[in-house]
Amino acid sequence: MATRECPQCGTPIVGRIDKKFCSDQCRFLYNNRQKRESEITIGNVNQALRKNRSILKTLNPIGLTEVRREVMVKMGYNFHFFTHVYRTQKGGVYYFCYEYGYTFVKENDKVKLVTWQDYMPKEVSDVLYQNRFDSPAE
Repeated sequence: MATRECPQCGTPIVGRIDKKFCSDQCRFLYNNRQKRESEITIGNVNQALRKNRSILKTLNPIGLTEVRREVMVKMGYNFHFFTHVYRTQKGGVYYFCYEYGYTFVKENDKVKLVTWQDYMPKEVSDVLYQNRFDSPAE
């Protein structure tokens, strides 16, 4: 039979076959480290989303405008982070960071900035929001 080791400190585990840690202290330390790493990841994503929203709000005070993509990049916009996607009936794709969104304009490397409108179906955002939490628990 293989010797089991504590995932926190590496010492051999003695006792019940389903025992995972050598002591309560190692169990607490391990679980707290896991939680802290998870919270750091969540914090980084939330920070990127807040920054993106702030940039979109600054560049689009009236609700509809076009800017060069490079302006957004220079301000620190990260195109990898957005909260949801809206697809138009004509096949256009808008990426939203909360209530502020954008779509890429093909000519001149521009980005069209918009705000969420009442005619956009609420169900789309609800379904996307719900699906984020439908994944199996870790």
